[in-house]
Amino acid sequence: MIRVLQILTDSNIGGAGRLLVNYLHNFDKNAFEMLVVLPKGAELIPMVEAEGYAVREIENGRDKSFDMAAVGELKAIIREWKPDIVHCHSSFSGKLAAWLCGVTGRFYTRHCAFPQPKKLTTFPGKQINGLVNNTLSTHIVAVAQAAMDDLTVTGVNPKKITVIINGVEPMRETAEEEQAALRQSLGIEADDFVCGISARLEDYKGHTYLLQAAARLKESHPQLKYLIIGGGSEEAALKAEAEALGIMDIVRFTGFVYDVAPYYNIMNLSINCSIGTETSCLALSEGYSLGIPAVASDFGGNPYMVTDDWNGYLVPQRNPAALAEKISMIADDADLYRKLCIGAEESYGKKFTASAMTRQMEALYRKAVSDKK
Repeated sequence: MIRVLQILTDSNIGGAGRLLVNYLHNFDKNAFEMLVVLPKGAELIPMVEAEGYAVREIENGRDKSFDMAAVGELKAIIREWKPDIVHCHSSFSGKLAAWLCGVTGRFYTRHCAFPQPKKLTTFPGKQINGLVNNTLSTHIVAVAQAAMDDLTVTGVNPKKITVIINGVEPMRETAEEEQAALRQSLGIEADDFVCGISARLEDYKGHTYLLQAAARLKESHPQLKYLIIGGGSEEAALKAEAEALGIMDIVRFTGFVYDVAPYYNIMNLSINCSIGTETSCLALSEGYSLGIPAVASDFGGNPYMVTDDWNGYLVPQRNPAALAEKISMIADDADLYRKLCIGAEESYGKKFTASAMTRQMEALYRKAVSDKK
């Protein structure tokens, strides 16, 4: 039995947390024993426990990559539990604690991609960053080629990096009666064409460009409605912008929801407007599992996720006009829409399942344990 300690410091449920739950759901429990470390009271705790795994809550390091007090807590857990592998998700504290405790299998997942500052891509910052990351981690998982590129440009040894594309469980299908009731509660008609974006309401997710695209299309395409699924620090600002654009009657802000499946089941098109951090987008994969095509910005890992004229279309980032053009093109052409729906479902089965992702991770864990013997 291989013992793996998973460390995540997010208090909310973001992409890293959802990805971890997908892993946990698919791991071979006869071969791997898991303990998950989360901040005290983290929103992810009930989801992890529902998968049958124990959670250890820590007092320090909440929503921080590095916190010296958290290092002490994590060292105590590592020494008590004695894992074969410590796998950190955006936790420098965890990486440092594992190294200080002499754990031989020190994993780190890079979940995001964004332009790197010059100080990390040039001497001496690149060399220092590379030395630190190459020392603290024995294996690094990048969830997209864009994430790997971010690492290597800042001095990380590419031989340590394995690209494993995010996979998801198929989204639950809801009954027609449930779909009709949700539409009615949201004021959405049965023949409306629903565009949805499921992402934290933060600036780097680019929601403003969808709102601007919606404003452009309001008069010419009255059948279009928009679901904004999620919560975040930009919620008030985005609602104010929608009000100023005169589109509050066609936009529905759901706030944070634990179960997004009912909303996906009434969506026709999945939108991603990211201008930062995006690698392999879970929301797009979840949509694909239901045969929902996508229109996404060309940032980060989105070009790997979306193939023009197969499962959706890419548009230039920060370009609401291009976004509006693709949305209207798909909504206006029933034959094209059906074609994209078929492509979306095909792409999910071929590239984005959680089970395929987890088998790759299990193989890495096994190799790490075998190599140290």
